[in-house]
Amino acid sequence: MARISKELVKRCDGKASLAPRHVIVVRVASFAFRFETVERLRKCIKYYEKKTRPSSRIAAKTLAADLGEDWRELRGWDVERWFERLPMYLLEEPKRQKVLKALSTALALAQTGKL
Repeated sequence: MARISKELVKRCDGKASLAPRHVIVVRVASFAFRFETVERLRKCIKYYEKKTRPSSRIAAKTLAADLGEDWRELRGWDVERWFERLPMYLLEEPKRQKVLKALSTALALAQTGKL
C-alpha cells in the first residue's frame, strides 16, 4: 500500500521562510520518492513505464554541454543521473508495477489539487 503526502520543506538554517516550499512524497516498496515539481514526477513515471532500461552511457559532447568543459574533473556522483541512484530492487517487475501505480496515483492527486 502506497502512502502519498505533501510535506513542507524546512530550511536547514532555522530561519523562517516567506515562501514555503512543499514536496510530494510517495512511499512505496520500502522507499520514499520526493518530488519538488509535478514535472519531475512525470519524468519518473516515464522512466518506470519502460521495461527495458536505456544505456547508462552518456556521450562526451552531451556531458560537456550540460556540465561544462571541465566535466572530467568532477566526481562520479556529480555526473550520474537521478535514476542511476535508485535501488535496483525497484526495477524488478512486481515492484516496478507497484511503483508505477503509486506514482500515477500521486500525479492524478496533484493534478486535481487533492494533494
